[in-house]
Amino acid sequence: MTKLTVRRPLIVVVAAAVVAVGAGLAVWATAFRSDAKELRASETCNEGVFSANVEPLERLVSPDSSFTSEWSREVSDSSLLLTCSNSTSHASVKMTAELKDGSVKDWRTQLGGADTADGTRFDVGTEAFVWDKQAAVYVVCKPHSAGSSHTAGLKDPYLSILVSASGSVERDSETRRQDLAHLASRMFFEAQLQTGCQEDFIAPSGPPRLTD
Repeated sequence: MTKLTVRRPLIVVVAAAVVAVGAGLAVWATAFRSDAKELRASETCNEGVFSANVEPLERLVSPDSSFTSEWSREVSDSSLLLTCSNSTSHASVKMTAELKDGSVKDWRTQLGGADTADGTRFDVGTEAFVWDKQAAVYVVCKPHSAGSSHTAGLKDPYLSILVSASGSVERDSETRRQDLAHLASRMFFEAQLQTGCQEDFIAPSGPPRLTD
């Protein structure tokens, strides 16, 4: 009886302490999540690019109150450059689609030293690769009529799509690569709408398939 009488208050005190710590953690977690932001397509650089799914961008930057998104479009009869920049105080994703003149070898020189042998291919455009922090797409342009869709004077027009992430909060490498490839496919889709680069183009219904 004596032992039970002595231990019971101790159990109550320990239980109370656990409850108090748990409550404190819950309050902290709630406070930590209070700055989280549920992203809508209308809040991104281009609603058309993200209308299908904003989750890949959300996973890469974990948007909060510091989230900003900017869109720029530079065009002429023989050029097109689309830029979508998304950032928070801790991560960023930059996406570009540019109409250029040249070959696949020229395109590969723009990859910032990334080796295609180290990348994973995915099914978008003519050639596409994704790495841990970057995705790139090469698309041979075959517009419906010569001189249209910003290709005037270009001998070998092609679209170059680049997506790069820094400070990504997505820790799973496979998910990160899938998200980067998905964003690259959406950026290509937007550029395709403005250039008509590929004939008989069919818009993707979902994320692209990583092939190796």
